[in-house]
Amino acid sequence: MPSHNWIQVLTLAILFALQATPSLAQEAIGRATSVRPQADGIRSGNTRALSGGADVYSQETVRTGTSGQADLRFQDNSNLSVGPQSTIRLDKFVYDPNKSAGSVAIQATRGSFRFVTGSQGGGTHQIKTPYGTLGVRG
Repeated sequence: MPSHNWIQVLTLAILFALQATPSLAQEAIGRATSVRPQADGIRSGNTRALSGGADVYSQETVRTGTSGQADLRFQDNSNLSVGPQSTIRLDKFVYDPNKSAGSVAIQATRGSFRFVTGSQGGGTHQIKTPYGTLGVRG
């Protein structure tokens, strides 16, 4: 009965693989309020074109082309404007509407951006760039 053992091993391997795979059904952390003319969202190896009203997620990378721009609004009403030829990763966003503090971590690997805090302005904000890390608290 060696084939029976292989079926059990294969079943266990599939269960472990599915457990380690990040869920694509996670909750959105914000929305793209405008995209001109084009920007992409990259998450878990999947690329999609962003458009106005599209949800954005933690661990997603926003990438714009030569003339692309994207404006994002997060759950706490903070805003991130991503300029042309830019790559920004939305590493972490923690927000509890019942508290004034949360945390945001963004990694800007290329291009330009503007970030304006929202209602959790008293929280922790970390912005990583290829040249250094900017951390703002309270």
